[in-house]
Amino acid sequence: MPKSIVLGNGNLNVNFDEKLQLKDFYYPFVGSENHSDFESYNNRIGVFVDNSISWLGSDPEWKFYINYHPNTLIGNSLANNSNKKLSLKFEDFVCVAHDIFVRKITIKNEAEYERNIKIFAHHNFHIYGQKQKETVLYEPELNAVCHYRNARYFLVNGLWDDLKTGMNQFSTGISNYQGHEGTFRDAEDGILECHPIEQGSVDSTVGFESIFKPGETRTLWIWVAVGKNEEEIKKNNDRIISITPQQAFNYTESYWKAWSKKSEIQLNGVNQKIKNLWRKSALIVQTHVDNGGAIMAATDSDVMIFNRDTYTYTWMRDGSLISMAMSNAGFSEISKNFLLFCKRVITHEGYFHHNYTPEGFPGTSWHPKWKDGKIQIPIQEDESALVLVALENYYKNTKDIELIRELFDDLVLKIGNFLINFTDNKTSLPLPSYGIWEERRGIYSYTTSTVYAGLISAANIAKEMGESSNEILFRSKAEKIKSAMLKYLFCSEKNRFLKRIKTENEKIIEKDDTTDSSLSFIWDMGVLPPDDPRIVSTMEDIEKNLTNKTGGLCRYRGDRYQRNKNHNYSETISGNTWVISTLWLANWKIAIAKNQKDLKKAKDLIEWVESQANSAGILPEQIDPFENKHISVAPLTWSQSSFLDTVQRFSEKYDKLNIK
Repeated sequence: MPKSIVLGNGNLNVNFDEKLQLKDFYYPFVGSENHSDFESYNNRIGVFVDNSISWLGSDPEWKFYINYHPNTLIGNSLANNSNKKLSLKFEDFVCVAHDIFVRKITIKNEAEYERNIKIFAHHNFHIYGQKQKETVLYEPELNAVCHYRNARYFLVNGLWDDLKTGMNQFSTGISNYQGHEGTFRDAEDGILECHPIEQGSVDSTVGFESIFKPGETRTLWIWVAVGKNEEEIKKNNDRIISITPQQAFNYTESYWKAWSKKSEIQLNGVNQKIKNLWRKSALIVQTHVDNGGAIMAATDSDVMIFNRDTYTYTWMRDGSLISMAMSNAGFSEISKNFLLFCKRVITHEGYFHHNYTPEGFPGTSWHPKWKDGKIQIPIQEDESALVLVALENYYKNTKDIELIRELFDDLVLKIGNFLINFTDNKTSLPLPSYGIWEERRGIYSYTTSTVYAGLISAANIAKEMGESSNEILFRSKAEKIKSAMLKYLFCSEKNRFLKRIKTENEKIIEKDDTTDSSLSFIWDMGVLPPDDPRIVSTMEDIEKNLTNKTGGLCRYRGDRYQRNKNHNYSETISGNTWVISTLWLANWKIAIAKNQKDLKKAKDLIEWVESQANSAGILPEQIDPFENKHISVAPLTWSQSSFLDTVQRFSEKYDKLNIK
């Protein structure tokens, strides 16, 4: 199930499902070491009242409204149960300065009589992603429960709003082992057995109890202090108690509001809903940025239900495009740190691997080094080229010449020379590599466009640095690649660009003329202007053949990835709808708009995308065109950043046209 809200501080990343149950718990890297499990409810919140227990994750009587506080990464969500006459307001956050996850739960007794209400918090951590070799114990000096294994410690504690009364019940036990479901079962009679320690495959439940008068509201703070040893978690626990949870809340709220204000962009020409989603998108992207500079594609682990791995890696393509959108929006420090990460992980040869963990190790890959009896470099060449585009974009926004100097040898020269050498000497086209969708190897129009743009960026940076010989080298090679692209990849018979070709002895021996939304990059990478007839015919073909009748665009004709097996796809619905593909078409319409009527076509696409976000502003990778629901990962960082980018382009064009 795609996530409904995401929180984080660059070390600790926390995701919730649509029922406000904690599902992903990453530490100490964003996207690496998920100490939860995607297959079940491992971390429950339950309410015991009127002699019965109700778990928010499984009781269908609970209704939820999920959102953030404006311009912050603090939840502002409501769970209501009219039959139980209860409402719970959740204001969840991760402390900015310390690795502490806090749940501020405001409980209201909506009954007309006094009641004893008990709140139970169940935690079933999978430390290091496994369910073994753990210890959980009661800490009597802290009145808290501690989970630990090796260098990962999690301390569960809490206080009522009087800041004196804490948990009055606890239980540690066995879970996910020989039929043991967990200590949450112990809570279902309203009384925990206070078992003080357990080891192996373990979990815990803690309880908080208070008498509520009719209509009375009280606030309960529950937190998980995180660290790499016992000393760290105790320090974090002492911090939040000494400063008070409310002060931690206030500090976190103030920080994110100040962070949001760094962007001074005025979004003219769009409604308030779009402005709100633009702000939310910037914050959601930030939750996916590790403090080491890596930008995670997504941290939603539920993709494992139908996939063999998660999206918790940095793809240099995604990272480059995301960092550019954030830099253009006023958050250039994300781009700077990403570029420094690129310097740290680039290969000696000057290219990047398929993807990377936030620690900087190569991630999982399905690109072989040997195929059809031949050795090949298992890369997507665009991932190298786009880093150069991102570097130039960062410099344009910041004029940070010191960083350019630092990265010139390791990125500009290394990548630029690799792009030059990784070409066919006969055709001047890039050598075959895997495409944007990572499915097949070949010579792609999309990839060729990014290589051209990467070399132009390298030339521009070299010029800025006074490296005239390198400028000439990079620029001349870029022009040769552009000429080759127009010669080999534009199909005069179809009057549009091809998706992919295969050549032999300067002849095309295979053509793939599939309509593909990634062809939008030909004009966006500067190969041709957006109103060039060859671009116009290509983009019109994309709009005609990829627009689903339910709205939005699929990524390419006949896409079968994660199709809904309960429905038949057809000529009018060729594949699932992708947010990024829809926004790429909007970008083109913005670029060619000459008047208000033209610009409205782009605005309609933007408004359609905005309508697909959940109440908290989460945008998915894909949308089911039949059931109109989020599928695959949500949020997808690329989707959120693409919305930032497109809305900003729209606003700038709106101002340029001076539309009143």
